[in-house]
Amino acid sequence: MRLTVSEIMAATQAKGDARVHLDAVVTSVTADSRAVPAGSLFCCLPGSRSDGHDFAAQAVSDGAAAVLAAHELPEITAAPVLVVEDVLKAMGRLARFWRRRTRATVAALSGSAGKTTAKELLASIAEQLAPSIKNPGNYNNQLGLPLSMLAADDSQRLWVLELGISRVGDMEELGAICEPDLAVVHNIGPAHLEGLGDMAGVGRAKAALFGFVREGGVCLASADYPELWSAAQAVRADVVAMSTRDSSAPFFCRFQGCRPDGRGIYHLVLQGEAMDVVLPCRGEHLAENVLAAAAAANVLGATPGQIAAGLAQAEIPSRRFDVSEEQGFTVIDDTYNANPLSMKAAIESARAIAGEKPLTLVLGEMGELGPEADLAHEDLGECIARGGCEVIFFKGPKAAHVERGLKSAGYSGRFHQVETPDDFAARMDELREGGGTFLFKGSRSQRMEDFLERFLASVREDKR
Repeated sequence: MRLTVSEIMAATQAKGDARVHLDAVVTSVTADSRAVPAGSLFCCLPGSRSDGHDFAAQAVSDGAAAVLAAHELPEITAAPVLVVEDVLKAMGRLARFWRRRTRATVAALSGSAGKTTAKELLASIAEQLAPSIKNPGNYNNQLGLPLSMLAADDSQRLWVLELGISRVGDMEELGAICEPDLAVVHNIGPAHLEGLGDMAGVGRAKAALFGFVREGGVCLASADYPELWSAAQAVRADVVAMSTRDSSAPFFCRFQGCRPDGRGIYHLVLQGEAMDVVLPCRGEHLAENVLAAAAAANVLGATPGQIAAGLAQAEIPSRRFDVSEEQGFTVIDDTYNANPLSMKAAIESARAIAGEKPLTLVLGEMGELGPEADLAHEDLGECIARGGCEVIFFKGPKAAHVERGLKSAGYSGRFHQVETPDDFAARMDELREGGGTFLFKGSRSQRMEDFLERFLASVREDKR
């Protein structure tokens, strides 16, 4: 970003006496008082433990060129204090202003599961096309999105942005900030039901993105989810279908299996042109993410060679279905997060990877499901029972509902409720004797990575 104080005041509708600073140039934006680059705009955001206004003077001392605040700060005289009613919303307005100032093409992606992976895959292809940016990590909300956009300079011509929502109205706020040229929603599931209500509500909330696509832009949605496809068509009649089930869809993807080195092979059909691509990841559940990235890249003008090259060299975020071999065990680290859609997909892919060998699931409770939480965990039990899993470890108060689902589906394997890695460790002899494949997955609050690390430490110790 490169804007004058005068331009920032106009974009954010700020007030304040900045007459002697109007022509000063601001080159970045931060809300972190621990990292204030020289020439930056320091944004004073309230937090649960501290208030950014309390650090504004130090930020100016560290080099901030201006301060965006919710009230006057008379103690600051070395830099202009730009006063707005709501600092976070003002940051969004500033990001939209910068987006309109540049001539960048903006691709926005959303979905209930795998959107960060899809974003990383598309960003890797985008590097083949033009100087580009992406949200770092999961900077995908009303704070992370503006910060990501404002970190771009005017030479970066392609912006790949992930949008994450948890309540009604979130997508309208994010869509209005980024005004995409291309919008992609590759799946929906029963995630964030506390804020979105039900599957139809999730579909409507995600499809709201299509209402903010610029004139002449393109909308892509998965036709495999009826609630999403119906909502998408209600917003944009010209929405284009993607599918991992219907090979006649304009954009189609199917997982073909693995190469001897473990890399995944995916078959794509992009508006009539078929191709196979090889990725450093594997699993049928990733086909939706591969499809979202490849379809978007095709719309953006990427050639088959550029798509294949970008996907082949993509770096998948950690703890998203990382498959490794450890002392004779196949270990799948999918501990980043979980919702019913991603849990079902991960279990099905883990079963496929395990083949005829035993499959052990080490799972944590799924959060933010509202009134549907009990039923969702019963459904999870039924899903597990259908998958032919031998042993299950489950952490969280919903264990009884998972067990109920298991029993209703006729599960005959072993089920253990655990609360700590120590509980889990007490049964490791049983696990090691079974061998085979292990899937670790759960919502962030369950910290299933701690269970994974305990397991890895134990099997590595056995081989010393």
